[in-house]
Amino acid sequence: MSSLAACEALLDPKTKLSLAISHHGTRDEKGVLPNLGEPDAARVFVNDKGWQVNLAEGVIVMTAAQVESCAGESFDFELPYGPFPEYQLAQDQDLVDFASVELPEGTYCKLRVEYGRYQSSLAEQAFDTPYQVHGHASVEGLTVYLAGTAVDPSGAHEGVNWKFQTDQTSIVELDLSTAEDGRPLTITGKEPGGKALTVAKTYDAFFRGIDFASYDAEAINDRLLEVLSAETYVRVGAQIF
Repeated sequence: MSSLAACEALLDPKTKLSLAISHHGTRDEKGVLPNLGEPDAARVFVNDKGWQVNLAEGVIVMTAAQVESCAGESFDFELPYGPFPEYQLAQDQDLVDFASVELPEGTYCKLRVEYGRYQSSLAEQAFDTPYQVHGHASVEGLTVYLAGTAVDPSGAHEGVNWKFQTDQTSIVELDLSTAEDGRPLTITGKEPGGKALTVAKTYDAFFRGIDFASYDAEAINDRLLEVLSAETYVRVGAQIF
């Protein structure tokens, strides 16, 4: 580092904020995370309508992230690996590095993440090796893709093969104003190891309220992003527990 750069670093210290992505099932009444399936295996659970759901394919695509200071200044995260087609059958609670940004000293009150269409042409332009697309279905041009089966344990209804998907885009705004012990996320410029945020989502929430004996697939497709937005949350640190 040159003497000029060193002086600039002292006068305008910055800290690297990293962003990781994760997923899991819905917590129980005690706040404990469930085990709904092993890595690379179907997720199996019973929804609130009594149907046993087998989630055999699941990809949710994140395409951008931005953090906003409490003063209203926005900073875009850099995405070295491009858009992230998150495989919902990967290990629950695992963290995948998604993005990072160098932030000046200050307080930060908002995080925005964008769910958008997977485009292989954009992935190929990534600075580093792009994320692998997992699963057997093509997700090109899609934001959310979910597929599997549903069985009525009572035997009153026949089993169902279902598929839900959307190619729409959604920007989810997450609150950081109370992220650190009731206070905003704070950057001092003196965090040698940087700071981290983790954004997670609950994949089984998509199936709440669905009676597979009389469901409307198009109506479910139309509200996928609404559910996803409601089920996306942020935590300070690189961990989900």
